[in-house]
Amino acid sequence: MFQSLSLRARLSALLGAVLALGLAIGVGLLVLHAASRVRAEADSSTRLAQELVATALDRLHTNPNPSAALQQMLGDVAKLRHVRIFLESNPPGRNAGQNDDRRAPEWFSSLVMPRVNETRVKLDGHGDLTGDLIIAANPADEIAEIWDEIASLTLGGAALGLVAFALISLVASLTLRPVSALADGLERLERGDLEVRFAPGGPPEFVAIAERINALAAALKRLDEENHRLVQRMIHVQEEERRDIARDLHDEIGPFLFAIRAGIGALARRLSTSAPDAAALAADCRRLDGQLAQLQQVNRRILERLRPAALEEMGLAVALEALAQGWREINPEICVDLAMHDFGDALPQEIALTAYRVAQEGLTNVFRHSNASRVEVGVTRDAQNCLLVTLRDDGSGVAATNRDGVGLRGMSERVAAQGGSLSLSSAEPHGALLVARLPLDGSQFD
Repeated sequence: MFQSLSLRARLSALLGAVLALGLAIGVGLLVLHAASRVRAEADSSTRLAQELVATALDRLHTNPNPSAALQQMLGDVAKLRHVRIFLESNPPGRNAGQNDDRRAPEWFSSLVMPRVNETRVKLDGHGDLTGDLIIAANPADEIAEIWDEIASLTLGGAALGLVAFALISLVASLTLRPVSALADGLERLERGDLEVRFAPGGPPEFVAIAERINALAAALKRLDEENHRLVQRMIHVQEEERRDIARDLHDEIGPFLFAIRAGIGALARRLSTSAPDAAALAADCRRLDGQLAQLQQVNRRILERLRPAALEEMGLAVALEALAQGWREINPEICVDLAMHDFGDALPQEIALTAYRVAQEGLTNVFRHSNASRVEVGVTRDAQNCLLVTLRDDGSGVAATNRDGVGLRGMSERVAAQGGSLSLSSAEPHGALLVARLPLDGSQFD
């Protein structure tokens, strides 16, 4: 049940329990020491009464009327609070001389009442007096005083405890008020309201929590904006790829298909003549075959850009060599040097594909923008067990527009998805340097 209570209710319950326990301990200590107090007071009063009686009886020898003097003495000592002195032949009531308004409850009196010892004084030999004079303790007034103290302490402590409980509960309520605001703010964050902010206030701990939640909301908003930008970039990249594929289909495959169709039409016309020329037919067939071969090469190049088959079949080294060779054939005036560390088939497919895409995009940028005459591609593993892909050219360097290009952002996001990093900078004395670092699992190379 305690676990289901709110923090405010828990603090109030604990505070009430502490106050009640403190009051109970105080009252218990008074009750515990009440019997010893009553006993000490009774013993002291009895000793004083004995001395008083002894002095008074000594005076009775010189008194002409001892009996009257004794009665006068008994009347005087009847006013004593904690002791009773009486003749055995005329005992008073148990509560004689006590105000009924100050009587303690019977259960309390029975709890603290000491065993009453009576002292007997023989009157024989004191004139015409006979019998015994009884001296007995009467702690009823002392018990009533202790009871009044306990009642006053209980009532005063209860009142003080209630006031303290109310004040502390009010302070706790005001102090914990920011918790409700924080809970409402977190609920708004959960619903997607990233504009929620808290005004720091209250104890330092709550101020720190509010600042952290504000920072969290700001970070979530920033990430949400980045996700929106990323989605837009993904859509843009997809459209760019579609335009590139459409351009390749239109500019490269389209003319070959038109030429093949025209060649087939010419071949059909030759065959429809009464005496077709066999040599001309053979030339047309060879021409069609050459056009089909070129069409296959274009198709292979497009497929290689979309999904490198050599990477899955032969590994990263063979795929990069094929990529470099393709660029050498397209642009023989630019020297492409490739230096590979032999990883065999140990590289994870995702790491290998990312390294291939980095090299592919890097070479594309070099051939399109750098005006370089030489580019060096290196793939190795560094001391931190990371796959290091580097591209260095001797071209015009890095322009500001290239740093923010779609291709570079796409490479950065692809590398970051593998837990790596990508950097592009100008090389000395001229040119550009692209470095991609991809973390590896070292157990794959043991």
